[in-house]
Amino acid sequence: MPASKANEIRTRGITILQKSHPDIRRLRREAHIPSIHGNKVWNSSFIVMDYLKRHRPPEGSRHMDIGCGWGVLAVYSAKRLGLEVTAVDADPDVFPYLDLHAERNGVTIATRRARFERLTRKQMQGVHTITGADVCFWDELTPVLFKLIRRALSAGVQQIIIADPGRAPFYALAEQCIEHFDARLKERRTSTPRPASADLLIIEQPR
Repeated sequence: MPASKANEIRTRGITILQKSHPDIRRLRREAHIPSIHGNKVWNSSFIVMDYLKRHRPPEGSRHMDIGCGWGVLAVYSAKRLGLEVTAVDADPDVFPYLDLHAERNGVTIATRRARFERLTRKQMQGVHTITGADVCFWDELTPVLFKLIRRALSAGVQQIIIADPGRAPFYALAEQCIEHFDARLKERRTSTPRPASADLLIIEQPR
């Protein structure tokens, strides 16, 4: 079970502040109110963490987390896996929460404000792994993410992992990726810090 203090959780070797934590509440008072679903830590992040632990990218390689939200997946990759992480989100109001978690966990995370369709091949060159947890929640995101994945693969990204609890837009994306990129879909579960399940869409470069 994860260790807990007042208003925080320690799991998988990182500390996560809960919404009731004074520092989180302070950010909200300062009018940092995320507007694109970046208002909490999504459970799919923990599923991706567990996958990365078992299938570790090379230490020191570059990891880009898209739709990063509060940044706990980015923090995990930097602290526990030794990766060089860039966290990407369209909503600038999530970055103070990310910076808070990075500081609390003693890591440095680069950030980039960008919509998915604005991420270019050049920006993804040299990245080994791209992840996204709970990022395909609207129908209009399915073609946007498909094109992003295609650009990432053409830029040389080695693996892409998208996690989702089972929304229809995500499954539409998975179908396209299985057809065009020989992707695979895996169901995974966790019991910590709370029971959760998600499907992982995994796309890898041919070896």
